[in-house]
Amino acid sequence: MTTPKPPPQSPPLFALIFISMFGFTGLALLIFVWSERGDFPPLIFKLVASFIAIAFMAMGFGAPLAALKARASLNRCSPGEARTELPVEGYKCPSCGAGLGQQEVSPSGDVKCTYCQKWWNIHATGR
Repeated sequence: MTTPKPPPQSPPLFALIFISMFGFTGLALLIFVWSERGDFPPLIFKLVASFIAIAFMAMGFGAPLAALKARASLNRCSPGEARTELPVEGYKCPSCGAGLGQQEVSPSGDVKCTYCQKWWNIHATGR
């Protein structure tokens, strides 16, 4: 019998700020390379540096924004509010609604819920 995995945790705020520093570094590089200072550096170096800066900005700003968006979706349901829909598909415990997951089922269809610890039969409840 396997235990279900806890929901993924979003990274702490310090990690998000640290990763965003790569985005600011890329932005500074982009501004430095394209500032008006004559012909230095040559155009090919400006283009290569711009692509590197864009990659730094995409990683440095994209990862924290995606993590914050994931954190917001995790926090969408307030702690006192029960979720109405469960993300697990398939057989569900008739007592608590938890999904079957990767549990072993006896040949007769009996299974013990890992959440509420009650026995139930998959043939009696259906899907």
